[in-house]
Amino acid sequence: MNKKNKMIIGLLAIAVILFCIIQFGIIPADQEKQVEYAKNQTDALTHDITSIEDYKNPYIGNASNVGNLFWNLPLNNVDMKFEIDSEACTLTVNYLDTVWNIGEEKVQRDLIYNSVAAMAAIDNLSGITYNFSGDSYSFERTQIEDVFGTPLSNLLEQEKWRNDVQDKLKDTDFVEQFYK
Repeated sequence: MNKKNKMIIGLLAIAVILFCIIQFGIIPADQEKQVEYAKNQTDALTHDITSIEDYKNPYIGNASNVGNLFWNLPLNNVDMKFEIDSEACTLTVNYLDTVWNIGEEKVQRDLIYNSVAAMAAIDNLSGITYNFSGDSYSFERTQIEDVFGTPLSNLLEQEKWRNDVQDKLKDTDFVEQFYK
């Protein structure tokens, strides 16, 4: 074998090794991270608040913005429909499932999270009602501001959000105060 053929075989061997590393090591690891991230986005305690940055808006009237906002918040894996009342600056989110199927504790925690996030992202949103088959929950901006402070938009910094919102939602007594 001449030197040229040995060089070609060596390069082919290196290419096959690199291909295997990428195909069987790097790509599956990236896919696993993406699946884990998507799973974390469905729960208030692990959600990445930076995913809603693009949906900050001073007004509630933009239906596609509202939809995209809620499809990037916890409970995004539950089918939902929206009703926007631009005059009253309120929103109704109709979930097409039951609280029982999802889990009452999870729903209660996620609804508080979603309400704070939506009101922090949409400046004039004054209230949200969440309807499930058989259950309904409502939150007013004044109630949320009394607990989390004003302006709510200041909470959207990741570290502040984790400390002032997510960490508090771990406490069941804190969550239950919204449902009395």
